Amino acid sequence: MAEGELSLPGGLGPGLTLVTGPNGSGKSTAARALGARVAGARVLSAESQQAFYEAQLAADEANFSQGADTSRRVRELLGEPGRSHPLFASFRLEPLWERHYRQLSTGEARKVLLLQTVLAAPPLLILDDPFDGLDRAACAELAQAITAVAQRLPVLVVGAWGTSGTRGLPFPPEGLREVVVFAEGRVTFRGSAQAFLARAPDDVRPHAPPPVALGSWTTPLDPGLPLVQLRGGRVRYGEEVVFENLDFTVRAGQHTLIEGPNGSGKTSLLEMITGDHPQAYSNDLHLFGRRRGSGESVWEIKKNVGLVSARLQRDYRVGGSVEEVLLSGLFDSIGVYQKPEPSHRARARAWLDWLEIGIPPAAAFRELSFGQQRLVLVARAAIKVPPLVVMDEPTSGLDADNRSRVLDLVASLCTQEKSTVLMVTHRADERAFWQDRIGGAILSLP
Repeated sequence: MAEGELSLPGGLGPGLTLVTGPNGSGKSTAARALGARVAGARVLSAESQQAFYEAQLAADEANFSQGADTSRRVRELLGEPGRSHPLFASFRLEPLWERHYRQLSTGEARKVLLLQTVLAAPPLLILDDPFDGLDRAACAELAQAITAVAQRLPVLVVGAWGTSGTRGLPFPPEGLREVVVFAEGRVTFRGSAQAFLARAPDDVRPHAPPPVALGSWTTPLDPGLPLVQLRGGRVRYGEEVVFENLDFTVRAGQHTLIEGPNGSGKTSLLEMITGDHPQAYSNDLHLFGRRRGSGESVWEIKKNVGLVSARLQRDYRVGGSVEEVLLSGLFDSIGVYQKPEPSHRARARAWLDWLEIGIPPAAAFRELSFGQQRLVLVARAAIKVPPLVVMDEPTSGLDADNRSRVLDLVASLCTQEKSTVLMVTHRADERAFWQDRIGGAILSLP
């Protein structure tokens, strides 16, 4: 077996194997290669979730639906076998039964596809970062479900888990058959969970400060006007109310952490603020001093906002280099459609150097690993140091070192006076970081 090739101990018998390693280590590539060698194997990953979304979107476009969502409903994806499965109740999917797939939040969609994959009972089940986008309760329920499924079939779970206590293992050590560690495209450790945990803690290196000092790319706003002012906010889909009677005001320097379970409306709230949610027009919402729907263009909003989110990563489907993705943050576009000036490129190179991911500016963005893509999009969100930086689970898919790097950026943005940060997280350690290092407000959605 090649040094970068995965195999399962004991062949394809039941059991749970954990594969871990830093971003860009090759662990996901090796897992996909193993799946390709096993007939009927199922792989659920950010990439497969993206492919499913694009297939639903293509079906909509092929049907000339004129804006109507014709993606499959949850009941069509799961059927009655899914509805009677214990995970259906654990994942709180009943309210989503009639919802179209493209109307789901990232976490809700992940739950639906996870259950669909489990129902298929494949000869090998590969789950690449299955906990990404799930709230803490759902993570605990999913860990129990995966452990139960692994008693009947082989399950391979891929993720960036370390030996330090910041993330720990997602399963009890006694429930794991083996832990495999990748680094630089090869296996560097293979052994029991107990042996893995006995290794030295993962290094979190000191990082160079992010180039926030390059300054803001945008025109200063009137400091007396709120950045965001929502009165009696409400989002609903049919008869289902996501949230209502929400009053939310953000002034310059009022950094805010937003938390809540999957489906509580965190992403919907952020999309109203970034100009990407149609129900913004039916709400009493002012952004940067102007009422939504008063004749402003979406570009007048986006020029004042930097964004990183799972939806942006999913929707960034155009081809292009890493440098072009960074540059697009200056132009508020997906892709670059004007000739960058030397000063634009210099700023993009400074942010790429800060990431320290060892890839050239001309590297193809869509060929990067999921974690590397997320890092580039984090830098894209901050590149113009805008008045408002919106970070929806910015550390999803990142290893401990790169998570620390992103949190350093959050701290840097919050301690200088040009940007205000809105951040969503499900992680208890990031909530503690927010309280200890930022001291900003916390909005908890039920």
